[in-house]
Amino acid sequence: MRRNTWIFISVIIVFILAALVVFPFDEGILGNRGTRLGLDLVGGVSLVYKAEFPEGTSAEERAQGIDRALEVIRTRIDRYGVTEPTIQTLEVGGEESISVKLPGFTDIEEAKKLVKQTGFLEFKMVELDDEGDPVYLSSYLELEELEFFNEVEDGTRVFAEEFYQEGLPIAFLVKGEDETLSFFDSGGNVIDIEELKEELEAITFPLQIRSWIPARGQDGTLLTGEFLAEADARLDQSGGGMKVGIVWTEEGGDLFNEVAEQIYYSGPEGSDQRSVGIFLDDELLSAPQILLPEYSEGRGEITGQYTAQEAIRLANLLESGSLPMPLSDEPLYEDLVSATRGNISVDMGLKAGLIGAILVVLFMIIYYRIPGLLASLALVFYGVVVLALFKLIPVTLTLAGIGGFVLSLGMAVDANVLIFERMKEEMRRGRTLGAAIEAGFSRAWTAIRDSNVTTFIVCIILYWVGTSVIAGEPIMGFALTLFIGVAVSMLTAIVVTRTLLRLFVGTQLGKRTELFTPYSGRKNV
Repeated sequence: MRRNTWIFISVIIVFILAALVVFPFDEGILGNRGTRLGLDLVGGVSLVYKAEFPEGTSAEERAQGIDRALEVIRTRIDRYGVTEPTIQTLEVGGEESISVKLPGFTDIEEAKKLVKQTGFLEFKMVELDDEGDPVYLSSYLELEELEFFNEVEDGTRVFAEEFYQEGLPIAFLVKGEDETLSFFDSGGNVIDIEELKEELEAITFPLQIRSWIPARGQDGTLLTGEFLAEADARLDQSGGGMKVGIVWTEEGGDLFNEVAEQIYYSGPEGSDQRSVGIFLDDELLSAPQILLPEYSEGRGEITGQYTAQEAIRLANLLESGSLPMPLSDEPLYEDLVSATRGNISVDMGLKAGLIGAILVVLFMIIYYRIPGLLASLALVFYGVVVLALFKLIPVTLTLAGIGGFVLSLGMAVDANVLIFERMKEEMRRGRTLGAAIEAGFSRAWTAIRDSNVTTFIVCIILYWVGTSVIAGEPIMGFALTLFIGVAVSMLTAIVVTRTLLRLFVGTQLGKRTELFTPYSGRKNV
């Protein structure tokens, strides 16, 4: 009994922790991410494009190309501000394809442009004032009347730091047709100077937001991704960690040397003005220091104790001025789901789940009496734990996924039915409640195990099929939610229901055997 008490306490603790994750439904108390809903529930755009590799492309090159393409598309979409997009590979007809799902997106043509557009990779340098000191956003905000510090460079200023808001620009300073300067955000909206001052004051750690201007050669040529031949992640033998090697084209090598020389002699080692800003679609990817006034043979390295993942990502992005291979002109599959249709699906799914749960609980209590009541309490535990897992994994819930969850509610009491029927037989043989509980659980276990294992196998096959067909997310969602539900139901039946039943052993209520056997319409003899 002491062991059972500890198990009961553990069950209560697990239930409380799971409840803290689940409620409130949109934002868990423990700070976990909210429940993710699929396109068929929240609305949005779904696109699938075929990756068109040249003939003779090796499997390794295809894999690298797909990885780069995913990184490029993900960066563009993140920059656009889409909430929780899904970008992944699919194998359709034995060929690689890319699936893009954009929740909340309402314009399918705009989504196509976003996926297939050419990203713009460019290199910038820190703006300097007349005294050769670096210029910051705060420097402009202190001016009574806006004017460029560097009067030679007439282009847009970008204010960004790689360690603040993940490199996204805080603002742009643009000269209009009337020669006046104005601050704009990434959406092209005018920003009030007082708003910028408030944003700077809100930064909780010391950080100067640098003013970046285009990096140009001596003849005024812009240094862009057009002149970059390749970039790759490699091991940094000198300092440990990883670094990124870059190779310029012949023309690009000369141009970069001219830029590097300007930056190198602009200030002392370690100063802000010694940095070269690497921007993709105006997002600051990295700002490495120039350590040499020129690089021989058009080669260079970006060091900084990168992890392998960070170095690979940076190398991919450096080569991602455009996609590494063309995508099919038109998507293999496209779909636009309205938010209204999604809301109706959510309402129907919730109603179905609630009705199913109520019917199961009523049946169990009416027919199995106290064991049925305890199984219903275990069903509450089951529901909370499953929803918590959906948030923590996280599982993207589709309408079919909700169907899998509702189905698993019914299957969650399957094991209890087997156990209670075995208990009934044992008690009819004259065994006590405690002996009947142990025998019932022990003898029902093999049937429970075998039936659930077959369900697991089917779920695995369904999930695999869903990953290899276009628009297979409903299949995957159904398989995954059913798999998780059945796995938790085994724990619920074997541990939770058994623990609750053991609490009645030796009590006065436990001696009333008629309360622990199924209703038969007549009294037990």
